[in-house]
Amino acid sequence: MNLLKNRNFKIVYEIGMALLAIGVVVILVIDLSYNLPQNIAIIFSIIDNMILGIFAIDYFTRLFLAKDKAKFVKSNIIDLISIIPFNFAFQSIRILRLSKLLKFVKLFRAVSLILKFKSYIDKFLKTNNFNYVIWITLFTLFLGAIGIHFAEDISIGNALWWSFVTITTVGYGDISPGTTSGRIIAGIIMIVGIGFLGMLTATIATFFLNRNNSTNFKNQTIEDIKTRLDNFDELNIEDIDDIYNVLRALKK
Repeated sequence: MNLLKNRNFKIVYEIGMALLAIGVVVILVIDLSYNLPQNIAIIFSIIDNMILGIFAIDYFTRLFLAKDKAKFVKSNIIDLISIIPFNFAFQSIRILRLSKLLKFVKLFRAVSLILKFKSYIDKFLKTNNFNYVIWITLFTLFLGAIGIHFAEDISIGNALWWSFVTITTVGYGDISPGTTSGRIIAGIIMIVGIGFLGMLTATIATFFLNRNNSTNFKNQTIEDIKTRLDNFDELNIEDIDDIYNVLRALKK
C-alpha cells in the first residue's frame, strides 16, 4: 500500500505501463502492415499475451486495493475492456472472417490502451506546445514528399518513404536527390527533422520536470493544510471554506 503511494515508484510505474501500451500498438501496426512469417507471428503473439497479462495483474491489484470496488469498476471500464483475452476466444477457430474480426478486436484493444493514457498524452502534447511542432513536422513531411515527387520524378510512394526517412534523420540512402531543387528540399526537411528530435527531447524532460514540481507543490500544500488543521479550534468558517476550496482544486 505504501509502495503505491511512493512518488518515485508511481512515476516509474506510469512510464512502464505507458511503454507497454505503446508496445501493443507497435505490434498491432506491424501485424496489420506486413504478412509476418509464422515464427515471428508466434513471438509477437507471446509478447502481446505477456503484456495483456501484466495489464490484467495491474487491474486486479488496483481493484483489490480500492476501497469502493464498485466505483473502481465503473471508473475503469476502459481498463477492463483492454484486458479481456479476445485472442484466446478466436485462436482455435480457423475461419477467415473470424481472423479478420480478431484483428479488429486487437485494434479496439490497442485504442482502449491509448485512451487509458489519454490525459497523460494530452498533457505531454501541450507541453512546450509540442502539438504544434508535430503538425508543422507532418506538414513539412508531406510537402517535402510532393516537392521531391516533382523535382526528382519519382513515385509518390517512394517520395513519401524518402521524406519520412529524411525527416527522421535516418537517411537510408536508397533514394538520393540529384537536382538542385531536390537537394534544397532535402536540406529543409533535415533541418526540420533535427529540430523535431531536439524539441521531442526537451519536451520529455520538461514534462517530467513539471510533473515533479507539481507533485512537490501538491505535497507541500497538503502539509500546510495539515498544519492548519492541527489548530482546528482557532479556525473560523472562512478559513475552513478556504481549505475546502484548495482541496477541491488539488483533486481536479
